[in-house]
Amino acid sequence: MRQAIWMPLLGGAFVVLWSSGFIGGKFGLGHAGTFTLLFWRYLVVVAILGALVSALRQWRRLSLREVSRHAAVGCLAHAVWLIAVLRAMDMGLSAGLAAFITALQPIMTGALSARLTGERVGGREWFGLGLGMVSVGVVVGEGVALGGSPLAHALPFVAVAAITLASLMERGATLGGRSETPVLLAVFWHCAASLAVLFPLAVGFEGLETRWSGGFAFAVAWLAVLVSLGAYGLMFVLLRRFSASRVSALLYLSPPVAMGLGWVAFGESVTLAGLAGFALAAAAVWLCSR
Repeated sequence: MRQAIWMPLLGGAFVVLWSSGFIGGKFGLGHAGTFTLLFWRYLVVVAILGALVSALRQWRRLSLREVSRHAAVGCLAHAVWLIAVLRAMDMGLSAGLAAFITALQPIMTGALSARLTGERVGGREWFGLGLGMVSVGVVVGEGVALGGSPLAHALPFVAVAAITLASLMERGATLGGRSETPVLLAVFWHCAASLAVLFPLAVGFEGLETRWSGGFAFAVAWLAVLVSLGAYGLMFVLLRRFSASRVSALLYLSPPVAMGLGWVAFGESVTLAGLAGFALAAAAVWLCSR
């Protein structure tokens, strides 16, 4: 009963916050390059997390192996994922095609889950994962463009592989009894490792060039607090309670929810195809989370 209550609540919050990253990114990329925007975002995140961990007295002495695992998960789920997707779009890949490719993540998670975590993916879940792919295709199908360089097309697959591996590593550690670090402290190490990767990239490739404005500060705060802290934190909370395939299936709801947020924030149109995709995505998540 408790699981039946918490999955919709936590999952719904995760989907909305995750999808809001598209809004924050749209505000921010007009003022700074990919690496620089991500650097400022994670500088704020690490500062907030450090203060919260101190205030709540959640600092723990961790072994080198634990810190290394948290750093690897964080770099994959934060730095590699975001760099790959944003750079692909900067290189000319359409947002629709990027969204479609990254929607392969639940399928990859389902395919690898049994091998890497020992969790079996049943027939109903496979059907739900396949239905989710159909929903994403309905939402972005009319807007998919094939322009861009081969590297731009390859980068979203790198993002898919990165976040899939991060999810399975975290879920595998939970099932193996190796994930006793408080969630807040774990996310701190995730983001600190990502910041360490982003800083030299932002300085070396973009010189930290930033066009500061109220809109950019708002975008950084949005991405840092609502997405990096809220969405990613909820993802790892969910991974400690539910299977990796069930959690990843929630990402199917992201494209239609992002479309709705775009309508609210920017007046973007909501099509019948988008509404149909939302209905299919909801059915897919219901099948995977029963």
